[in-house]
Amino acid sequence: MGFVTVHWAIEDQTNASQCKAYGASAVELILIDTKNNQVTRQVVPCERFDTSVQVAADDYVGTITLVDENGKPVSEPLPVGPFEVSATEQATRRVSFPAAEGQRGNEGQRGNEGQRGNEGQRGTHRPHDRQRR
Repeated sequence: MGFVTVHWAIEDQTNASQCKAYGASAVELILIDTKNNQVTRQVVPCERFDTSVQVAADDYVGTITLVDENGKPVSEPLPVGPFEVSATEQATRRVSFPAAEGQRGNEGQRGNEGQRGNEGQRGTHRPHDRQRR
């Protein structure tokens, strides 16, 4: 067994008001063991901005989604992985959701000056993130 910790942010911020702007009360984390397709699901309050899950040491993929109080998605799912969980080291993943639609309109137009070009990469992970064999 090993642990994976997932940290999330909204527009690179960990402020509870960001969750409220989405209408999100929680996040739903889905992890899938790529060897046997076993699914681990965890729902935690949005404003925690991190969670740790104990899973079998193996390779995983998954998603994280902001959800409302009824469990209905209020964001697009973002990828969490692929990554490896080992029995000796904790795996860590970081994901950042883009701003909620309402927040973008309140920022004026400065957010549209070329800064949004990287939005599709916010949920991606860099090669130095824990991926070893």
